[in-house]
Amino acid sequence: MKKIVLFMFFLAVSIASYGQYRWEVSGGATFSKLDLETSETTGGSGFYINAGYGYLMGVRARTSIVFSLDLLQRTSEIEGVGDAETLQVGFNPKFRYLTGGGKDRFRGFINVGPSFRVNTSFKIDGRKLEDKEYEQLIIGGVYGVGFSQMIGEMFDVMAEVGVMNDFVDNLTNTGSKFFDVYARVGVRFRIYDARR
Repeated sequence: MKKIVLFMFFLAVSIASYGQYRWEVSGGATFSKLDLETSETTGGSGFYINAGYGYLMGVRARTSIVFSLDLLQRTSEIEGVGDAETLQVGFNPKFRYLTGGGKDRFRGFINVGPSFRVNTSFKIDGRKLEDKEYEQLIIGGVYGVGFSQMIGEMFDVMAEVGVMNDFVDNLTNTGSKFFDVYARVGVRFRIYDARR
């Protein structure tokens, strides 16, 4: 599992070294709910930190692939048991479509893509679960909309809202998928490739 994550990281770095487009860093709040087949749950709040590299696909800078590394805390309260909390790290390659032309100062965008995350730890009611009690690799999807505003020749500020969902269970042999709503803000630093 760790080899898969490392392979995806080095693949993203190798692609990033060939063509330059935009580096970005963003962070914000997540509101997660763990859907359990055995218990009622309510949502909890956590955080989301993202660092990514956008690779230009079109000449008018409307479409790109964004290779992102994520740090995500997800929490949810299990009725009668206590809080469930996990910290995940992962890789999220997203397809991004931007409205407007390449020189517009204000642009909207849509993000959609899969996510591959590793549960680094999992706690329920403060008790750290054993590795065999929860799944290590979590596959899911990320879907977001937002906007960016140019604040200089090289920088944009950006804001995004969206949802994340898991395709696989988090707890071993238990239906346990997270569904998240997130909001985050960040900065993009543009480096234009002279070959384009």
